[in-house]
Amino acid sequence: MKKPIVTLVAAAFLASSMPARSAAAAVYVPIAVRAALAQPPPTDANGETFETLAEQARAKYREKDYAGAVALFERAYALQPDPAILFNIGRIQEQANNVDAAIAYYQKFIADESVDIGLRDTALQRLATLEKIVEIREKEEAKSKPKQPEPNKQPEAGQQVGPQPGPQPPPGDDKSGQNKAKIMRPIGYTMFGVGAALLVSGGIAGGLAKGQENKFEAAETLDDQREAGQKGKSLAATADGLFIAGGVLAVVGMVLLLVPKARKSKAVQAMQPKVSPSQLGLGYVYRF
Repeated sequence: MKKPIVTLVAAAFLASSMPARSAAAAVYVPIAVRAALAQPPPTDANGETFETLAEQARAKYREKDYAGAVALFERAYALQPDPAILFNIGRIQEQANNVDAAIAYYQKFIADESVDIGLRDTALQRLATLEKIVEIREKEEAKSKPKQPEPNKQPEAGQQVGPQPGPQPPPGDDKSGQNKAKIMRPIGYTMFGVGAALLVSGGIAGGLAKGQENKFEAAETLDDQREAGQKGKSLAATADGLFIAGGVLAVVGMVLLLVPKARKSKAVQAMQPKVSPSQLGLGYVYRF
């Protein structure tokens, strides 16, 4: 019985074609190719075998055709998924300065459970180096990249465009003041009217009191004088009360009509009625 022949493909193809300064530090993984004598090796759609594709990949690499070498190795991997192919493609991408692609192939190689622990450690070292390179590159790009100005924000629905006015009073203040004025105005008219009526009544009572005074002076008997005096005093007191009440109500009604009350944060000058036993009129009041 004949044993299968095991050949090492790509064991040193990279080292033989790399510059001397990089070849000393390079690590390559041998690829085991099993050619069974009992049956022909598998081929791809173009009739190429794993070994012929690996040979062509080595030739492309020596010509520095890195893209061609990667494409041929990928076809070989499709025929025989040997993880060593992944490591060698990672090395080719590293040589071609395709750092991101090299990282991806090293990660696939490390994730394969059939890989020897020593080879996996080598791949981890290469992966750490490349990731550090990417980190430094991104930091430098971020430093050199100019800051982009923020785009002009579109005004939201309902938002005013253009210069905005200064602080505005809370909504509803104007309406509140108007409502107060509407309420106070009828009250002012009513009080002014009632005050005027009381003043007229006071005048009538005063006239009647004057008539009783005349009767008192013209009375011929003591009883007539006493009766006229009592009625005159009563009518005089009534007239005084009506004059005072009417004057107060008339003045307050006038104030409500002419000077509506309004609360303000600053000092406000207003007129208020002044009533005392010795005076009747309007006075200025300052509120703070």
